[in-house]
Amino acid sequence: MTRERQTMDSAGTGRSWPLYGAAFATALSLGICWTAMPFVLTAIGGTETHVGYALAANSLAYMVALIFTGSLLGHLDVRWATRLATVVALVAATVMVAAVFGAGRRDADALAWIWMIIVAGGLGGASMTLYWPFLMSWVSARYEGVELNRRFGRYNGSWSSGGLIGPLIGAWLVEWNTLAPMVAAAVCFAVSLAMLSFAKNGAGHVSETGPSNPAAEPIPDARSLAAYRWISRIALFCAWASQAIVRSQFALLFVALGYSEAQYGGYYAVFALCNFLTLLAAGRWAFWHFKLGPLLASQVMLMLALLIMIYGRTLGVFAVSAIVLGLPFGFAYSSHLYYGASTSRNRSTRMTIHEMVISIGITVGAGTGGHLARHVGPYAPYWFAVALVGLGLVAQLAIGLASAVPGGRHDVD
Repeated sequence: MTRERQTMDSAGTGRSWPLYGAAFATALSLGICWTAMPFVLTAIGGTETHVGYALAANSLAYMVALIFTGSLLGHLDVRWATRLATVVALVAATVMVAAVFGAGRRDADALAWIWMIIVAGGLGGASMTLYWPFLMSWVSARYEGVELNRRFGRYNGSWSSGGLIGPLIGAWLVEWNTLAPMVAAAVCFAVSLAMLSFAKNGAGHVSETGPSNPAAEPIPDARSLAAYRWISRIALFCAWASQAIVRSQFALLFVALGYSEAQYGGYYAVFALCNFLTLLAAGRWAFWHFKLGPLLASQVMLMLALLIMIYGRTLGVFAVSAIVLGLPFGFAYSSHLYYGASTSRNRSTRMTIHEMVISIGITVGAGTGGHLARHVGPYAPYWFAVALVGLGLVAQLAIGLASAVPGGRHDVD
């Protein structure tokens, strides 16, 4: 690596640390809140359906708002947009705190407070449309190739480390007091807002600028890039739909099998650790770029993890399922993020598509999973996820064959 490149990397990292810190704090808040949410809702009188509705409402509001943001607000300054989003999310978190506190009163109408939490969750989800896509475009501005992959690697490591610690804290706090995790989530949003106040928008608006550094690897032809975008998009959807079921319904099943909330936090932390390590590795090494095998293998691993959850009964077996689930989950996220951003001049639009796929996956997984668990049986959500992943694998193979996607990279003629 040349001295000029070392200087550029050092300067880029120095300018970006508040962005990585904000990503960590926000992911920590969401990890605490949504790990504790199933237990909070059931503690104040909610059902499995309410648990599914809470996560689905958060994701559905995010998805609907993404459409509005992508079409009308893509021109916004990234610093202004992310700070506004964090303020609104902080307000939503404060409303949740008030709702849990209100539900604890003797004369409280539990159903009203439950729906207040669900609506606040939707508000918080909608606010994130001005956060994640703009933060990702801010981080990746003017980078391509290996350097783009490394920037995303640092960013992914930041938010996923928050996602690793958050479930542990959330599960521990909710076992102690149902109000505590909601308060902690609000405090983390305040920290994120403070971090964003330190960040400088030296990159300008990313949709108006092209890459400032040359790609350090061959650029694929347009047909191959489009195919990999769709194959990775299917992987991302299946991964987040499955994770939404695990995040909402498996928490309740886990406790019903005789384990504690804190043990579920440990289970989810194993998943988050594997996700974290996969995101770091994918950002560090580029050998997987434009290769079909890893994407198909990750889909098979996802299905295997779900089957282990269906037939498992012991902590050791569940720990294996968390490992097998975390690895393909992290790879699906990294691959779609990289393929979506590659060669794109309008990064904010691409990041909006990325977040839209995630939102659809969460909405389908959480909403359908909650309904199936309530009206069909406790294991029905996982069989639904197995079928979804299987159909995704068939679609990936069909796209690969139709596009004649080979295993290696391509240079543009």
